[in-house]
Amino acid sequence: MKAVVTLSPEESKRLIAKAIAQSEVVKEAKKEGIIGLARCTSCGFVAEELLGRPLKSLGAYCSGFVVARGACAMQNEYQEKLLVLNKGEEIWLDYTEGNVSKYIDRMDCNDVIVKSGSVMDPAGNVGCLVAAPDAGEIGAYLPHILARGITFIVPMTLNKTVAFPLNRIMSSLGISNLVEERCQGLLCGMMPMPGKVVTEIGAIRQLTGAEALPIAVNGIGSGAGTVVLLIEGSNDQVDEAWEMTQAIKKKGEPSLQDPPSPCDDCYLLKNPDLGARCSTMRHLER
Repeated sequence: MKAVVTLSPEESKRLIAKAIAQSEVVKEAKKEGIIGLARCTSCGFVAEELLGRPLKSLGAYCSGFVVARGACAMQNEYQEKLLVLNKGEEIWLDYTEGNVSKYIDRMDCNDVIVKSGSVMDPAGNVGCLVAAPDAGEIGAYLPHILARGITFIVPMTLNKTVAFPLNRIMSSLGISNLVEERCQGLLCGMMPMPGKVVTEIGAIRQLTGAEALPIAVNGIGSGAGTVVLLIEGSNDQVDEAWEMTQAIKKKGEPSLQDPPSPCDDCYLLKNPDLGARCSTMRHLER
């Protein structure tokens, strides 16, 4: 049996978040361990699935983001607080209180950190744009993830897939390789994200046992960013996948809007000594 479904970027994030929240390692960590959800909109969806309630501002659960004008960083005062679950207890950290790094010395292979990336290559390798010289959140987490064996889950929608190997991209980037006069948005490098990648395909397989194949990506108008999937499997598997995706569509996932990014108040522009510069945004505002 087969079915065809079309998912918006937000619907894809919801599907992936459901799979992550229902995975055995995450369910166990929610009961007995620590779950750290980095600031990215994919983690916002995961947070909602784990908590069983909506966040106040799903689109504000992020730090860096990309809009039509380029890569940008959300001002701290607009950010949703970062969620850490310690044996199910909710701990919310604002930017003055740091991030999951506060708990990382207590984390091991039974604990979980979740963070999405920027691009995924054909082999499933994921990279994350980083504007800060210390690589921001991923720079703080990755050495501990690798050294301690912390479970690292990377939610990635298929529309982030690119046709080039990640190593090729990373070797060409780097803040010092770019100049602000010729960069739309923040000057960035890229960090690898060697974790368990969860896409729409993996989510459908985990939740229903059905297989999925992407047959179209990125439409026009309301279809911008969409993924069209061919779902295959037994009658029961396809029925379950169909009902699950239709329930997501029926519930409705509002499009994420551009986060506030007032250029005149940008801390990067005010503090050039930080080393990550962005003048293009201000030029575009004029």
